[in-house]
Amino acid sequence: MPKNKPQVYTEIQIKASKEKVWQVLTDFQNYPSWNTFIRKLDGSPNMGAKIEAKMFPPVGLPMTFDGVICRNIPNQTLAWNGYMVARWLFAPTHIFEIEEKSENEVLFIHREEYEGAIIPLIKFMLPTLVGKGFELMNQDLKKIVEK
Repeated sequence: MPKNKPQVYTEIQIKASKEKVWQVLTDFQNYPSWNTFIRKLDGSPNMGAKIEAKMFPPVGLPMTFDGVICRNIPNQTLAWNGYMVARWLFAPTHIFEIEEKSENEVLFIHREEYEGAIIPLIKFMLPTLVGKGFELMNQDLKKIVEK
C-alpha cells in the first residue's frame, strides 16, 4: 500500500477462534441481525462476486455501495472494492483481517483504503464518518462471537 493512500484503521481483540469470526463475517445474510453499521450486505463472499452494502454511520446519512470481492483468504482476509457514484470519484477498499493470537483469541482489523478525486476534500472527515461505524461494528462482532 502506498504510504500516501488515505485509510481508516480500527482493531479489536476478540476471544474466539479465527474460524468462528470468519463464519460470522462471511454470513452476509445475517448481518442485519447483529451489525449496527453494515445493516445490509447482499451478495456472496466468493472472489469476484458482486455485492451491495448499505452502511449506517453513527454520524451522517446511510450510504449504499456497490462492490466486488477482491480478496478472500479463508479465516484471514476478506475485502471488497467499492464505489459510490463512480470509481474515479470515490473508490474505497473495505478490508477485514483476522490475526490469530492463540487458538481462542484473534485481533480483528477493520480498515478501509481510499482512492478517488474527492478524497483530498473529505479525508479529514473519514475517521469520524467511517471510523466510528467501524468501531461499532467491531463491538457488535465481538459480542456475537464471544457469546
